[in-house]
Amino acid sequence: MIVIKSGKNFAKIFADRAFDKWGSPLGNDIRIVDDWQEIVIPDSAEKIDASLPYEVDFSDYFDMIESTLWIFNNEPMKIKKEHIYMTGAGVAWMFQDGEVEIYDISSVQVKFVKDLIHKWNGVDYGNFVYDFIVKNKVKHFHVNLNEKQNSNKDMIRDKEKFIESINNNFEMLKEKYNQQWAWRPNKIKAQVGNILEQAKNKYLGKFLLSNVCDFKYYFAKLYSTNAYEFLSPSTKIFVKKVNKDSTKTVCENVELDMPIEAVYEETQNIKKFLYPHRGDNSMGWKAFCIHGQSAIRTKEESYYKDFLGYRWTDEAREHMPNTIKWLKSLGYKKFRRVRIMCLAPKGFINMHKDQDHSKLGAVNVAINNPKECKFYLQNHGLLNFEPGTAYRLDLSNYHAVVNNSNVPRYHIIIHGDK
Repeated sequence: MIVIKSGKNFAKIFADRAFDKWGSPLGNDIRIVDDWQEIVIPDSAEKIDASLPYEVDFSDYFDMIESTLWIFNNEPMKIKKEHIYMTGAGVAWMFQDGEVEIYDISSVQVKFVKDLIHKWNGVDYGNFVYDFIVKNKVKHFHVNLNEKQNSNKDMIRDKEKFIESINNNFEMLKEKYNQQWAWRPNKIKAQVGNILEQAKNKYLGKFLLSNVCDFKYYFAKLYSTNAYEFLSPSTKIFVKKVNKDSTKTVCENVELDMPIEAVYEETQNIKKFLYPHRGDNSMGWKAFCIHGQSAIRTKEESYYKDFLGYRWTDEAREHMPNTIKWLKSLGYKKFRRVRIMCLAPKGFINMHKDQDHSKLGAVNVAINNPKECKFYLQNHGLLNFEPGTAYRLDLSNYHAVVNNSNVPRYHIIIHGDK
């Protein structure tokens, strides 16, 4: 276990300890705290104070990433119909329905996109890729066949096999995402740049940020110092002006006697299962179902075409037995969705409401709550969350959350009938 106490060098330390030299996740058990006393730290843990000097050289890594080519995406693609902003990695940008503006940190990736725009006729992608790599002497590239993270670099030793594999993969993607796909280069623009800078003061629904904020490069070079900069204009106004209305009851404190230490420990076990949640209105928000249709079906029932029924998920049964035992002790007649909600460092949720009718409903329980993580609730103001604090909320009121700290925020949201 590595425990990092928040400080000015947090992002640099996290980039160094969470990833190897070339950016692959190490899978280390890393806990981040505002103060050492927040969690029980075993004697065997390595403690790092991020307020102290920390020297690490990322120059080789930066040189590699800034000259790397991603031929395909290493995850399923998301397709949007409107004007979209995104990186140029892989081919997801080719499959968008509307106009595309690409900002990418890799000069090689941007050159590749521009060459495709100006020189490719939409046929034989594999041959174009091969010629580009050879002509430009590209040393760092990732093929990522079948939407899996695998560089497949040795394939290039056999030109015919390489070209055939690239073309077959491209045809597979067309079959999966758009059988009528056509190459439309006139709708695409590309330049070298930080996609996150473009996200300031623009509607997040126009962005496909993918896993940008889970990337070593983000922590090593792009890490934000102020999450409030990225809020939508309306949310910026909301968090400044939200005040309490004494005539309305929009929240109710609930005593649930949560075993905080046990639940926190088990929350660390499921971090690898956290699934991105509402990316069109938030950054760094992820969720995991303890009880629900599946661990990653984190949205409301109506979002999915089929309903699988509610149950304790397999992942929760294996990794969160004490949490389940505590939840069962609360006296609910029936649970629906019960989720861990993680808001990453410098993450935020823009203002929104979850229902139209006024009613105290879901219960929000803090597992932890960093000092600089603020929950803004219409007609109430700031909600005071401490570990174990629980509120039943009327979410017909607009609300927003900003985690302007370096510490991930973990809460549990309980939907059920008493």
